[in-house]
Amino acid sequence: MSFIEKIEPKTYLLKLFIKANSKKQQIDPKSFEDAYLIIHLRSKPIKNKANRELLSLIKKKFRNRLYSIELSSGAKSSTKIIKLVLEKAISKQKIVDLLSK
Repeated sequence: MSFIEKIEPKTYLLKLFIKANSKKQQIDPKSFEDAYLIIHLRSKPIKNKANRELLSLIKKKFRNRLYSIELSSGAKSSTKIIKLVLEKAISKQKIVDLLSK
């Protein structure tokens, strides 16, 4: 779970490694213990399509628990940092549980 960094009680940073243009959209379950969470996306990294697909995927995983989500860094890179602001403070383990569903 070293890919999750808690900044404030309701704010987290997720360190991600994106594999765009994949056959399936999925989060690699083996990467939950790594420094970066590996996410496979179907979209090509052209015209911000993969970034939009990534943000949409994260929103679906967290459903109504998110206050805001933004791409903090890595707009044109395969390594990205996403800032999540949640409505309620939750544990890192709960974030992993939500992402793994």
